[in-house]
Amino acid sequence: MHRTFLVILAMVSLLSLCSCQSALQPHNADQPVAQVEQPKAASSYQEFDDILIPNEFEFVRKQSFVMETPAFKTGMVTYKGRVNAVDAANFFERNMIRDNWHLRSKMKYNRTIMVFEKPDRDCIVNILDGTFDTVVEIIVAPRQDGGYSPAPVSSKGRSPLEENLDN
Repeated sequence: MHRTFLVILAMVSLLSLCSCQSALQPHNADQPVAQVEQPKAASSYQEFDDILIPNEFEFVRKQSFVMETPAFKTGMVTYKGRVNAVDAANFFERNMIRDNWHLRSKMKYNRTIMVFEKPDRDCIVNILDGTFDTVVEIIVAPRQDGGYSPAPVSSKGRSPLEENLDN
């Protein structure tokens, strides 16, 4: 048993010596240089090219859908990760504004819901603070009115999109 231990120790020492020797030898121009891995960016654009997603979030395919035509891209994408919900809300608010989204409204506490708009579409960012994970749902839809103007009000003082409850 003692002899087996000595043989294993000798082999480990020999392997260590070989790896040290190769590290100390100068680089030969014919040999490829090992690529140094670049650190990952802290965030990236994923499904929508103007909505930045922190890399700490993982895409949840089963809770997402995207429809794309030559004219627009719409859908709902879901992400989850072990991220502080307040930090996530601050990230989205700051970066959506940087990407020329206009913040229309914000609700917070048990969950955070932020509504953003651009001239041609709206975006809702819904952040749910769970026990173990934070879930982010991003919903993008084309605008019906094509701009920032509020919906017209009928002569009865109701929006044309409001249900008729006078039955």
